[in-house]
Amino acid sequence: MRRSSWIPAAAVALVAAALHLRTLGFEFVFDDLHLIVNNSFLREPLSPLTAFAHHFWHGTPFGAAYYRPIVTSSLALNGRLLGWGPAGFHLVNILLHAVNSALLLVLARRLGAPVLAATCAAMLFAVHPVAAWPVGSIVARVDLLPALFVLLAWLAFQGGRRPALVGLLFLLALLSKESAIAFLAVPILGLRRMREPGPAPDGEARTSAGTDRKVLLALAAGVIAWLALRMGIGLGVLIARHQVGALTNPLAQLGMPERLWAALALAGRYILYLVFPARFADPRNYLDPSTLPSPFNPGVLLSLGVLVAWGAGIVVLWLRRDRIAIPLAFSLASFLPASNILVPIGSLYAQNFLYMPLLGLCVALADLLSRWAARRASPDLQKAPALAPFPALAAFPALAAFPVLAAVPILAVLAAVSFVETGIWRDGVALFTAWTSRFPYYSMAHSS
Repeated sequence: MRRSSWIPAAAVALVAAALHLRTLGFEFVFDDLHLIVNNSFLREPLSPLTAFAHHFWHGTPFGAAYYRPIVTSSLALNGRLLGWGPAGFHLVNILLHAVNSALLLVLARRLGAPVLAATCAAMLFAVHPVAAWPVGSIVARVDLLPALFVLLAWLAFQGGRRPALVGLLFLLALLSKESAIAFLAVPILGLRRMREPGPAPDGEARTSAGTDRKVLLALAAGVIAWLALRMGIGLGVLIARHQVGALTNPLAQLGMPERLWAALALAGRYILYLVFPARFADPRNYLDPSTLPSPFNPGVLLSLGVLVAWGAGIVVLWLRRDRIAIPLAFSLASFLPASNILVPIGSLYAQNFLYMPLLGLCVALADLLSRWAARRASPDLQKAPALAPFPALAAFPALAAFPVLAAVPILAVLAAVSFVETGIWRDGVALFTAWTSRFPYYSMAHSS
């Protein structure tokens, strides 16, 4: 590997960090006040260790619901090492996002993407407005930390390293946030040998080695350890409906199938934001039964159609041994648990939960850009099985350079939108002003 191979990753990390540097001047807002400022537990001498014996909201007036000791430990260490002012906490969030962006590039390269394709995908992850909430809100590092450990686990898995390391990193991800369970989609789908780009020397399609069964055993051990720790402090596998406040998430108070239709309509807004992150808003009043969507609501139907197509596409691609099915499956698997569709979660509006789904989509994008580049470099590769799902690209050779040409203005626009979006976390006034405008019937928006 050339000595300059680190330069793209460093550039991506620098862009990710520079875009959010102004958060160093932001205040503690919203849940930061409960979990950091007014949480005396964090300042206890052994709190980074004893955090593993308590639920996430220990030390606050709120009850047990989540088990995220890695995040709690990081907050306790953060205060000890960098002071208890907001700047040190914001700095760690910035660095976490920068490292995640660089690791995504490294992962894309490990999966076979050329440097330009991997850089474009990683830059998209670095500047996408989805990252504005997890970076701008200190306690939203509950999405930054699991993404870090998932990326490290994925890299260890692809590198064929010790299964125990993959299992340990996966356990750390689970101890950061429950939705990290989505990583299981990577090795499970990897049991089926996937086609690699380009033909083998004998002219046949090349395939990956498939998942080592030892890795699955290590991951299973990680899940068992995580569940044992959760149950050891009295938490169940899933959050109970009565633990979700009606003001923080009114969907939890709805019965079925009303909750399903409402959750699907809201999920459609989140999916749209991933593709077109203009401004996330929701004018619906979920406390008023007369405004709840019906199963024939256009938003419900569109959202359901997209999710079904997403899932069906993954199955078809996996059966065809197309490797892009794996990041797409991870993206969907990390989206569904936090979408209120399967089970109600602790919040109604949380753009930060799109962070890991975006990660999977960017890995898939790197793969798509790789195929585009391969078609441009060698028309003979158009017949390669790994490129077969995209024959239409060959019909427009003049568009071969389009991804690179379009990347710069697209990334610049997204960076500008992300810069503005991060600003709503500047202080309490900015945050709740934005929320009352975007979510006029959300009680939490009017609480401050």
